[in-house]
Amino acid sequence: MQHQENTMPFPPPDANNIITLLPEDFSGTNEKTIKQFNRFAPIYDPLMKYFFRPRIHRVSAQKHQDIWKKMIGSFQKARILDLGCGTGNLIACIDKDNNYTGLDLCYPMLKRAAQRAKQKDFTSYQLLHNAVEVQIFPKESFDLIVIDTALHIIPDWKHAFATAAQSLTRTGTLFAAVPVLGLDKIFDRRWRKYSRHPQIHVFTKYNLEAACTANDLSFTIVASHGGMLYFQAAPQQGRKQASPDAH
Repeated sequence: MQHQENTMPFPPPDANNIITLLPEDFSGTNEKTIKQFNRFAPIYDPLMKYFFRPRIHRVSAQKHQDIWKKMIGSFQKARILDLGCGTGNLIACIDKDNNYTGLDLCYPMLKRAAQRAKQKDFTSYQLLHNAVEVQIFPKESFDLIVIDTALHIIPDWKHAFATAAQSLTRTGTLFAAVPVLGLDKIFDRRWRKYSRHPQIHVFTKYNLEAACTANDLSFTIVASHGGMLYFQAAPQQGRKQASPDAH
């Protein structure tokens, strides 16, 4: 049975099953990001599948999905946050016996994610329209947090990562896929060209490891393919997470 349930005190969803939480004091950088992704939303999925994945990231869309299925496909009865969910491509990799929350800045992409979530028939789901840097969840709200090819385009990515760490339960897990330098020479050459864009962050695995350490999370590389790094992070015992405002 398809079912949507708000697990937190948010306003009711609109006709597209999306809850809008955008703040009034929205950053200019995020406004640019919204305009960019709203423009590409209608062609985002084929653009990723046939251009960015194979030609820029140097990983096939199928290989990328297979890695994600191995990482998160066995989770059940979990509270899952898909941070920067876009059109909801990771929904195909998640078991329907879960409570799914998708969060993204681009409303047209969220409309597609809402369709996918409904078709999946999750135990419950909600789609939230907001900047991913904003802390809108109580601490330890999620058992699993996933970030797929989004961290490098979040304006204040360190703050977003810190808020995600705050939202993770003490026994929870975070999985992410991020384009990084140092894995594939051809990718490195192409990525440096794209990284001249001021809205794109350039990472190495050491940047990601440092972000995990700063938030008392472990850092484990699960896989790499082409220029994509897939890693797992989990709270370390006795962690004392830094406030997101400190990043």
